Amino acid sequence: MLITKEVSMSRTPFFSLLSFFLLACFVVSFGANGGEPKYGPAMKNYDWWRAARFGVFIHWGPGAFLHVNGFARENVPKGMKDDGKSRNAAQLGLPVPPEISNGGWKKFIHTPRKGGKVPMAIYDNLYRLFNPVKFDADEWVKFLKDCGAGYIVLTTKHHDGFCMWDSAYTKYDMMSTPFKRDVCKELADACHKYGIKLIWYYSKWDVYEPSYDTKNPKPYFDFMRNQVKELLTKYAPIAGMWWDGGKIKFPQEDSDKVFLMIKGIQPGYIINGRGLGRPKDGYIFGTPEQKLGAFNLKTPWETCAVIEGNSWIWNGGVDFKSPGICLNYLINCAGGDGNLLLNFGPKPDGEFPAQDRAVYRHIGEYLKKYGKSIKNTRGGPYIPGYWGVSTRAGKKIYIHVTEKWPSGKIVLPPLPAKVVSCAALTGGKPKVTQTKDALTVELPADKHDPEDTIIVLTIDRDAMSIEPIKTLDRTSPVSVNAKATASTSVSGSRFSRALRGAPESVVPYDFEQLGKRHKKEFGEDGEARSDAVAAKSGKVFSADEKKRILKLLGGRPRGDFRRWWRALPDDKKPWIELDVWQPTPVKSVRIVDYFGHAKEFELQYQDSSGAWKTFYKGKNLDNFFLELPKPITARKFRLVVLKTSGEQPSITKFDLFASKKASSKTPR
Repeated sequence: MLITKEVSMSRTPFFSLLSFFLLACFVVSFGANGGEPKYGPAMKNYDWWRAARFGVFIHWGPGAFLHVNGFARENVPKGMKDDGKSRNAAQLGLPVPPEISNGGWKKFIHTPRKGGKVPMAIYDNLYRLFNPVKFDADEWVKFLKDCGAGYIVLTTKHHDGFCMWDSAYTKYDMMSTPFKRDVCKELADACHKYGIKLIWYYSKWDVYEPSYDTKNPKPYFDFMRNQVKELLTKYAPIAGMWWDGGKIKFPQEDSDKVFLMIKGIQPGYIINGRGLGRPKDGYIFGTPEQKLGAFNLKTPWETCAVIEGNSWIWNGGVDFKSPGICLNYLINCAGGDGNLLLNFGPKPDGEFPAQDRAVYRHIGEYLKKYGKSIKNTRGGPYIPGYWGVSTRAGKKIYIHVTEKWPSGKIVLPPLPAKVVSCAALTGGKPKVTQTKDALTVELPADKHDPEDTIIVLTIDRDAMSIEPIKTLDRTSPVSVNAKATASTSVSGSRFSRALRGAPESVVPYDFEQLGKRHKKEFGEDGEARSDAVAAKSGKVFSADEKKRILKLLGGRPRGDFRRWWRALPDDKKPWIELDVWQPTPVKSVRIVDYFGHAKEFELQYQDSSGAWKTFYKGKNLDNFFLELPKPITARKFRLVVLKTSGEQPSITKFDLFASKKASSKTPR
């Protein structure tokens, strides 16, 4: 619906102006919610994307040599004015710097971790070395499809400005490398061949392109629009754009021109809300980064997360997340009605790292067995909790129990529908009991799957007709403000690099600024909140104690992926201990090992005689939640790591919860 009649503002009575305004609002609202939007994607465009649930992100480029993306490049050398022309050194065509020819560039590997920047004369010449002869787009895409991926997102241009395709608008691209092959074309051809959707990542921020000038954005806008048109036409069909980056701002009308152009080329496109902003109408998908998105049935969203440590690009082969950690991400995303976009960084020579392959293969094996409980489902009706998540499709509800439940019983809030039948996709014969107060699922402990026990309920109505049901019945941990100590810690040592690594990192403190939204980086639009502390613990810290702890944390709130405890490399049996100040009945325990390096562990408590007693032994710590059959009353609790993958665990959370009736207050 379009309004084409011109209105003379100077002759129109006030009530006519008001009527026109209201009608215009209706048109915009209708376009966004009921009809076909003019600029942005319609909600139906996301049907295939939501059904896929699982995508693969690929960050790649010459920066892989230094294990850093473009943000590590020196933007403006000292004494040089950022006028849009003198910013980059125009390295193309100039003699090869000696640091490139003699290998001197290697001393800049991991420079950002040391708090520095890579000189642009070095970074901008890495393209001269970029020759990924092991790149095989056909093999990559076939492998990822076999692993259950429904779409791929490739960084066509990151913040460093290097283009992974043959662009007519710059020579800083693949055709100037020794490789001289169009990576984007080969990947697009393979995706079209195997039926995987392809989305282009494009950074609006560009530290190389001379026309990038925040004070005069028009020349760069034209450059950017031409490149996007090139990407969408040369390699069609393309399913959407994954925008990122940039302090440069364009008027809304210019952004809408880009959205309209994209829609004209790829009518079914989807986009996120970073970088270029939002169209006047239509829907965008959210992109919470390195954290799980909140349960949301209205707005499409995907968690973008990495496998390789904290790095998007190839990081040199350290701190790979375990397959179990990454599978848990997928399960939790699906239960929250979101997607998982799981990233890997190819090596500079084009090799697809074996550790990354192991993660995707593990997810693929899971999806081949249980994919119907993830793909083509919606989140809910149970809102995710520590126990696990639920998904639904038609008249079926899939209960994914990811906690350890030695009692063999999970009690959930009542379900407003009749359960007609139940089964366990992962094996065994479950029993489901319904009352007005609860839905209870029972399954013998020997039939529990260590990663995900899946119970499928068939009900007497459409599962999507059930409103979301809250299951989080626990308040703040009794370990709020606990005293954390450890066998050893990298904090303050040469092993910590940019990380803190103190045992205090695993504890939530009520004097932190929790629950507040952090500063958004590059248009990030997902939840960026730390774990909220529901109530003060009662423990009072002195000003000096608060200052000491906050310094150790480095301003990083709970949930920040750089906040963890890690023991020294030579600590053969590392442990971390929580003192909750007085004997407290603990009913459940939550621990998160960010990289999944703990392969065998045990949980202990200190009894009244001072002796340590083991109450649980397990393997593959990963995302761990344990509901105890009976509370254990003690003041001190300990996690002891008995075996690792070869690298020390990075424990981000160690939480102790009491039963509902227990008090979380501690003495002053």
